[in-house]
Amino acid sequence: MRPTSGAILVAAGAFLIVGAVATPLIVAPALVKVPLDQSSVTVSEAQNATVLDFSTLSERSGVNLTAHRAVRGDVNDGNADRAVFNVGVRVIDDADKEITVSTDRVALDRRTAEAVACCAEDINGAPFKHEGLTYTFPFGTEKKTYQYFDNTARKAYPAKYLGTEKLQGLTVYKFEMTAEPVQISEIDVPGSLVGSAEPTVTAGRYYANTRTLWVEPDSGVIVKGQEKQLQTLRDATGTDKVKIIDATLIFNEETQKQQAKAAKDARGQINLLTRTVPIALGVLGLLLVLLGMFIIIRATRRGPSGAPVRSGDQPTTELPSQRSAEPADDSTTPAGGRHAVERSES
Repeated sequence: MRPTSGAILVAAGAFLIVGAVATPLIVAPALVKVPLDQSSVTVSEAQNATVLDFSTLSERSGVNLTAHRAVRGDVNDGNADRAVFNVGVRVIDDADKEITVSTDRVALDRRTAEAVACCAEDINGAPFKHEGLTYTFPFGTEKKTYQYFDNTARKAYPAKYLGTEKLQGLTVYKFEMTAEPVQISEIDVPGSLVGSAEPTVTAGRYYANTRTLWVEPDSGVIVKGQEKQLQTLRDATGTDKVKIIDATLIFNEETQKQQAKAAKDARGQINLLTRTVPIALGVLGLLLVLLGMFIIIRATRRGPSGAPVRSGDQPTTELPSQRSAEPADDSTTPAGGRHAVERSES
């Protein structure tokens, strides 16, 4: 093959090697992002919970609860850098009686998953600026403490890394966030409900929660979530008098499997862009470079082909007559004679 072919192969190989370097550094970050059209429903369940029946103003114990959380992406308000989620959470008992309902609208960075101020964010319809992580962890989650936002307390708390576990066939990082009791509202209730002789009193509604999250680190997907939530009414001295809700809500098995599949799918796409494609491009590029260099070196060692010999240039086989007085003249050796033939045979 000609040296030109080798040069083309070297150039093509170099191009693929550059692509192998650029894919994880440039292409992957541009493509691996929180989706704009996020759509998911998670289900958490609690056994033997205690709730306040507001119709009778009495506590009910031994209640089984189910919490449905729907997350929908607002594609129109999202862009290359941010995603916008509309979230609704509804907690019901076995009789489908509504215990609590809440809504949330948040914008987050599509790479870091951190909340960003944008797009009429609110909690239960009231404007509110979120902070920290919400609903997902970043791609490439690290073994460190993150700030995780609690919608009920309306504050971000440290989610501390506790260790690594196996869950649904995945290696996950376990984080725990603790919200100490904080007053979230006030409610007018009969005084007798909180131990007061007054017919009506304003009681403080307090909230506390220990949230545990099991996160697949490559994708940032929360495979399992658990909340040990306590809401109470307190009297004037700050003593808990009535439990509004006391429950441990955990992702059910079906939701965990659903989240694990989402994590595996996302991890597969990430690995494709950060490992598989770069390695394939790099290996193929290196092979093309080596093949091209081999062709160039081989062609160079062989040297250029001899010029074609014309019929009029054939060397004479006759020797000068020994009787001739004229000496043989070597300058009459035609161009392209012996020396050209010898090059062409080398």
